[in-house]
Amino acid sequence: MKKISRRNFFQRSTSLAAGLAVTANSGRNLLPGQEARPTVRRYKPFGKTGFMVSDISSGAGARDANMIKYLYDSGINFIDTARQYGNHEEVIGQSWDKVPRDKMFIVSKWSPRVVTADVTKQKLMEELDISLKRLNTDYVDCMMIHSIGNPGYGGLERISNPAIYEAFDEAKRLGKMKWSGASAHSVTTVEEIGWGVDNDRFDVVLVGANFLTHGLEPVLKKAKAKGIATMAMKTMTIYKYDLGIKELKDKNTNARQAVIKWVLASDLFDTMVIGMRNYDMVNEYLSVSGTTSLNGEDEGLLSIIEKNISNKYCRPGCNGCVGTCPNKVPIWDVLRYKMYFENYGDEKYAMGLYKQLPEKTSAIMCTDCTDAPCEGACKYNLPVKQRLLEAHSQLTIS
Repeated sequence: MKKISRRNFFQRSTSLAAGLAVTANSGRNLLPGQEARPTVRRYKPFGKTGFMVSDISSGAGARDANMIKYLYDSGINFIDTARQYGNHEEVIGQSWDKVPRDKMFIVSKWSPRVVTADVTKQKLMEELDISLKRLNTDYVDCMMIHSIGNPGYGGLERISNPAIYEAFDEAKRLGKMKWSGASAHSVTTVEEIGWGVDNDRFDVVLVGANFLTHGLEPVLKKAKAKGIATMAMKTMTIYKYDLGIKELKDKNTNARQAVIKWVLASDLFDTMVIGMRNYDMVNEYLSVSGTTSLNGEDEGLLSIIEKNISNKYCRPGCNGCVGTCPNKVPIWDVLRYKMYFENYGDEKYAMGLYKQLPEKTSAIMCTDCTDAPCEGACKYNLPVKQRLLEAHSQLTIS
């Protein structure tokens, strides 16, 4: 397939928002086979980029080029990806004969294991070129430092490495990227995203946030005031299609939509990225595009979800347990891998991530821990030791 050129690189997609037909009867719970399908109802300025972004955007769920086309035809004009998301970059790259490249905003990310305190500009440029080849394009709209705020990859000494910003500047000069940014969903998200915002290092920030997370609001408001584009991920709390909550019998769809509506109504984000694996998910989620407020039913559904998962769900950005484990188990990572395994259905991916942990810091170390200081430190009363041992059992091939 012929590589897409940078012609029209600076032409953004404001025309897409104006040109898309918005279906008047795209109501809640509308699924394939019905008279009309939902489309994006609202486009918002994406920070200072000049791009008008769909309020609901796509994460790494699409498995083929036809799905990318369906997203585009539904009005979604933004896809978040990364090298470590399996073959997702390549799937996007296979879609350019179905989707106009200059109308789709693509974010990719350097692997968190590549971006270190001593990585060189040359290494980062080489990694960027690999992503561009996989994406079948010679520019990416935004390239990010992935997973800052995670002590396992380093702290401020990592993200303050001048080589990172030299690579950003060089890639922009060469036309290989337009904007730069960072993603974060771990324990020092607030501190490290805040550092980037305060020091004008990022054009775009992507953070883990949903109706159960707290503490990010001040840094997000500061970012928006500076014209930094803001994105939300990890928005669905748990991705189980059947939430398994008795009080939500026959209301699972409405409950998932209420979670999305909370993010849309918060007005903290220019867009939210959600993994959409099939056409039903696209239609379900886009049925609430354009939401600007919650109603009583939404608030009631969110209360039911919170009551049932509050003491099971490890919140992105929470740092309550940091430094409490005598064996230095990265609790926040292990519980996130558990979520990928049992909620997202990404068993192989979760097991692969867990396998990378040294045995001396894996959750097997919790077996003989009697004090469980992590549980006393948890702000949300999670049975942390039990959850970690469950994770070890799930994520380990015996």
